[in-house]
Parts: sequence; C-alpha cells; structure tokens
Amino acid sequence: MNVKNIFGENLRHYRKLRNITQEELSERLGITPTHLSRIENGKSFVTADLLDSLCVIFRISPASFFYTPQEFKGDDSLFAKFDLIIDEELRKLGISLKERVRI
Repeated sequence: MNVKNIFGENLRHYRKLRNITQEELSERLGITPTHLSRIENGKSFVTADLLDSLCVIFRISPASFFYTPQEFKGDDSLFAKFDLIIDEELRKLGISLKERVRI
C-alpha cells in the first residue's frame, strides 16, 4: 500500500467518523468534491496547506493520516468520546454563563 492510499483511507475514516459528507468537507476545504474523492481514492495527494486545514477540521495531528491500521495502536473511538464530552461540557458551560448573566 502506498502513502496516497493510506492517507486517503484515513481521510475517509475521519470524515465518516465525524459524519461529514464529501460535499460538506470539500466546501470547507475550498476544493471540488471530485478532487476530494480523488484524494480519498489515492489518485491525488494533498498540499501542505490542505493537510493543515484537514488537521484543524478534524482536530488531529498530521501524523494521524499516515498510520496504517496495523501501525496505529490508539483507539480513535476513545478520542471521539473525549471530543463528545468536551463539546457537551462546553455547551453546558455556555448555558450556565448565559443564565448567570441574565440574573
């Protein structure tokens, strides 16, 4: 397996993990859905700027896109749980702050 295929499979994995369509992600990245599809299928590769944008969107390090499933020892479902917990706590904090300001 070559680096473009590994990258593409990982990109597809993280996109689906976040329930983002190719159309939504390509719009956020400023590329066409066809270009994104070619990246996910290992036919094209990302630029450094595009890689940086993907890392910001998915909140992961660049290295995360280059591990094969056999090499990756972490459990990204655990990281997804952390993200959900953090998002929920931030939502609760926002509600609490709004309530305190209204008093």
